[in-house]
Amino acid sequence: MGTNWTKRDVVELLDFYVWNLRILARRSGGPDPAEEELCLPAKRSIEKCGRHPLYDFDLAGIKASGYPEVFDRPASAIYATPRRFLKFVADALKDKARKSAEGAFLVREWLRLPAETIALDPRYVAFRTAHDWVVLHAKVLAQDKAASGQALNLSGPPDAFHVELPFDVPYETAALIAGNPLILANGGFRNRWDPDYAEPWHQVRDPIEAIHYFHFRGTTLPQELRGGPGINPKGLADLVAIQITRDGNVIASHAWRGWPPEDVERDPRFIAHKCAFNRGMVPRMAVRHDEWRRSRTEPLEIVKQLGSEEFAAFFGETIEYAGKPN
Repeated sequence: MGTNWTKRDVVELLDFYVWNLRILARRSGGPDPAEEELCLPAKRSIEKCGRHPLYDFDLAGIKASGYPEVFDRPASAIYATPRRFLKFVADALKDKARKSAEGAFLVREWLRLPAETIALDPRYVAFRTAHDWVVLHAKVLAQDKAASGQALNLSGPPDAFHVELPFDVPYETAALIAGNPLILANGGFRNRWDPDYAEPWHQVRDPIEAIHYFHFRGTTLPQELRGGPGINPKGLADLVAIQITRDGNVIASHAWRGWPPEDVERDPRFIAHKCAFNRGMVPRMAVRHDEWRRSRTEPLEIVKQLGSEEFAAFFGETIEYAGKPN
């Protein structure tokens, strides 16, 4: 395993991502979540903030990951958990908790929430997916002998969180975002499949390129698919197996299909895909469930884009001739 990416290359890529997130966050309020955005999940108003893009929570997740110093301290690279998100919320409400009984009560109620409730909160998902994208890079580079031995010089210009932003016209696209900031998180359009990406992880030639490809796949799923149950380990394994079969490698295809879900879930390629896919789900999570239902007349259009096998892998449904799921 080896990569042509250096620590500096990755930091420059993620700096550009942070820079654009700051521009987008500035348009919707600011780089840090306002107090009203930190209300309890049950009190969160769909009308007031349900469609908030939550870019400030992406930024909070990147900061909480230890970026950029985490690349020189790979032992500190730990994936996000509800507990880590609660620490961020408690820190953000620290002044309010010190000044008022209402603030102290709010912090206590947050800390009492079960992990399952936090895991389904769109603010946590935005926080976690950005956080884990940074951590994943740090972990992958730490496994690379050449990259792990590099020292990252952070004594230069101000980091991406503090560099002065350019003048921004709200209705114009920021830099190269082109409508989807997640595309920046992996360096652009990474849609070229390489059979090497399906090799056992320790044999992948360039692991950074591999996670960028799978992250990109997570950003480009049709919007209809985002209304489904979401990607799971078996779904990703089946999709990779389908791609390998097209390459003519039937043995490797069977190996992916037989891979235990718990092993797929720990694989960097699955983590990369999940980071992008779940962040793309946030706008849908923020809307009441009964406001977003996948139309039963649309499956054939999805199949045209994905293919019937991919549709079945994601949705767990087959398609009748009439176009309705069984």
